[in-house]
Amino acid sequence: MIGDVSRRCGRGKALAASLGALLLAAALAAGPAETASAAGEKTVVFAGWGGSIQKAQREVMFNAFEKATGIKVIDVPDVQLGKIKAMVEAGNVEWDVAEALGMWVPEGEKQNLWEKLDYKVIDRKGVPDSLSGPHGIGVATYGIILAYNEKAFPPGKAPNSWKDFWDVKDFPGARGLFDGPRYSIDGAMLADGASPKSLYPIDLDRAFRSLDRIKSHIHVWWKQWPQPPLLLTSGELAISLTSSTRIAAIRKEEHAPVKVIWNQGLMTIDQLAVPRGAPHRENAMKLIAWMIDAKHQAALARQAAIGPSNTDALKGLTDAEKEDLPLYHYQKGELILFDNAWWAENEEKAQERWNLWKLK
Repeated sequence: MIGDVSRRCGRGKALAASLGALLLAAALAAGPAETASAAGEKTVVFAGWGGSIQKAQREVMFNAFEKATGIKVIDVPDVQLGKIKAMVEAGNVEWDVAEALGMWVPEGEKQNLWEKLDYKVIDRKGVPDSLSGPHGIGVATYGIILAYNEKAFPPGKAPNSWKDFWDVKDFPGARGLFDGPRYSIDGAMLADGASPKSLYPIDLDRAFRSLDRIKSHIHVWWKQWPQPPLLLTSGELAISLTSSTRIAAIRKEEHAPVKVIWNQGLMTIDQLAVPRGAPHRENAMKLIAWMIDAKHQAALARQAAIGPSNTDALKGLTDAEKEDLPLYHYQKGELILFDNAWWAENEEKAQERWNLWKLK
């Protein structure tokens, strides 16, 4: 939500961001001959989020890929759409595979930033059509959900929907909401009774009228995704919007008394895409094929609770392991697929309106 580096999971550490910036600057400064020399035919450069996510990808996927194919994976952190655009426009592309926010794919299509994926090499069996397209294919799924401190509500009287989040009388307690339109206005629509099946296109007028009703009851307008799990665990918040992956981690590591509400959550996806002009396009397709393989995704889910995009990956997991994964709950009809195309088209307008609304 596994995003939006700050938007979903806070995945870019300061050190990783600095390193990514240095790597990009060095790459753009290098001449074509030097670049070709540094990255041979048996190389593929992967740009990801850094941090624990990329560490798990290295341990579970990249090391095994190198042994199986002889192709060395150079993985760099701090992937950003702006950096991809700068490289493509400069004609000096250094990244072969980018882990892209789902929204970036339609945005990049408009700007001609992506190569077409080679589905003769990439077997997308098991990946739903809604999670793949000509320029991007889902590699990870994240749940943007409500979660609550189990001690904040009496047994049998816990909240179970966005309507309950809005209901401060029957479900009292301190509330937290993301300080931004994405996800918050989706939730506002659901709280107002919008059908999950017809959530998009979002009616912004209706969404902000709904937000007006809850605004004064929000105790924490948080900006960073690591915040809500800690605030929920401490009891400072009773209920909040948050990431299912982060709740799974804090429950496992600290036995936090925090429970996920899967009902009416949003499932977001990261997609793998190849920047236009990538120097190792063939190797990029091979790495993508490896990363969407069901067995490899199951291994990553088992180690890092990163939701797979390949439904066949769920077959290799226990019931307990599947419980933490968004794709499993999406298949059960509990989650709503986040509409990347709508948000790519309307995010700027929604953000401008959000900024004005917060000042009211």
